[in-house]
Amino acid sequence: MRFGTLLSLVLPVAAFAYPTNGSADSYQLANRSAGEVELHKRFSNSRWTFYNVGLGACGKVNVPSDFVVALNSAQYGQGFPGPNCFKKITMTYQGKKTTATIVDKCPGCPVGGLDLSVGLFTFFAPESQGVIFGEWNFAA
Repeated sequence: MRFGTLLSLVLPVAAFAYPTNGSADSYQLANRSAGEVELHKRFSNSRWTFYNVGLGACGKVNVPSDFVVALNSAQYGQGFPGPNCFKKITMTYQGKKTTATIVDKCPGCPVGGLDLSVGLFTFFAPESQGVIFGEWNFAA
């Protein structure tokens, strides 16, 4: 038997193999509008460094004790202020967890990477550590 003939016999059967009840729930799920569902990617093993905050790319002046971050250029986006300005993120490092606000752009950070205010960095680790790798996601 040829592969094409076998395939033509199997495909129609496979199409009916998945049970559906034709309920409205599955129809509504498939037809949700874009604003009803938000996906939040978690960035694991993200490179975190620290910097001296001041006037950030989002247009706000911050002080070292503020829990703020500079987001990598790829995720920061275009325009003023950037589309992620002032969004909250949840950060976790070695069992410590906190929330911070995006207020600046980090041109030297890799995708997923963050530059933290000194106060935020020292919440997680001493400055002498220089670079740490943590996990973060946009807060819900």
